[in-house]
Amino acid sequence: MDVRRIALLPLVVGAVAALGGPGAPARAATVAANGLLDAFAGEPAAAPAPAAATLPGRWRLNFALPSYDTRRSIVAEFEDLPGYEPPQGALYLVDGDGARAAAGTWQLSEDPDDRKDGLWVWGLFEEPLYPFLLCALDSDRLGLPEGGRLAVRLDHKARPTDGGPLLTRGTVAVRQKENVDADRLGLSRAAVAVDTPIGTVTAQPMKAPGAAAAPAPAPG
Repeated sequence: MDVRRIALLPLVVGAVAALGGPGAPARAATVAANGLLDAFAGEPAAAPAPAAATLPGRWRLNFALPSYDTRRSIVAEFEDLPGYEPPQGALYLVDGDGARAAAGTWQLSEDPDDRKDGLWVWGLFEEPLYPFLLCALDSDRLGLPEGGRLAVRLDHKARPTDGGPLLTRGTVAVRQKENVDADRLGLSRAAVAVDTPIGTVTAQPMKAPGAAAAPAPAPG
């Protein structure tokens, strides 16, 4: 990437994103901006390479929920929603026959308790680091009371060059909505999410045909 492209790319990306509206995916805006710069420079646009899955394959998630005196093991797939930053998508559970059922959503994230100020545009020049995977999972999928939502937070390998599996271990909480005063006078109310910890979870990539299984994380 030459100096002129580095200088112009944030401006062009901003213009493309503005034309696409506030919901325009960041990655889509970036791809479109690069295409415009190639056209102005007289460079042929390269054919886009197929995007690799963020969390490929199937994963066994082992839940230990002492608050409910329950242990559960499920097989999950993380399907990408193309074109969004941070990476995110749909969470599916896979039964013994290989059939999939939608069970929630997932998203890579910075530390949700310590978000840094910054702009996603910096991710154009260096791959963003997302040390956590956040999942919202239907509670009945683990045999818990229906109608609830579980907030699952797993450690995620932020740098592809680091050793070890993409996912390791994390925490599980029940997420409930509570109404609180939105102003000091109590004239308006707002619903906020309140998480109550109930246990832990470990993740292990499933063995592919003909491949050795990855070691399970040590108990935390």
